[in-house]
Amino acid sequence: MNQRTPFHNEEGILEFPYRPLRDLVFIFPTPPPEKIGEESLIFIPEKFRKRHQDSTGVVLAVGPGYQNDKGKWQCLPPSNLKPGVKVHFDNLVPWGVEVEGLDGEVHYIFVCGISDVYGIVEEE
Repeated sequence: MNQRTPFHNEEGILEFPYRPLRDLVFIFPTPPPEKIGEESLIFIPEKFRKRHQDSTGVVLAVGPGYQNDKGKWQCLPPSNLKPGVKVHFDNLVPWGVEVEGLDGEVHYIFVCGISDVYGIVEEE
């Protein structure tokens, strides 16, 4: 399933300007809800919405691997972790970057290691 992000163009092609190094992954988080409750009656103020983020997002880019402590290059194992797939990840990682999307707005992108990605929710 193709998850649309502000980095997908009109044809649905992902155009993310950064290329991660090592074993890093750039993830566009699923936006938190604006309302909660059985009938979505409770409005969540913007400053509290991040607490309701569900730890899912769309992979924008994946790094090629890393150099181990002995100086040997370790390629990441082949997997289905590739740009465009929806993943479940640790959204408590303290790293991120703000990137301007194709929509002209600035978006917060999570930067985490491949070990902070718990699994694939949906594939493209």
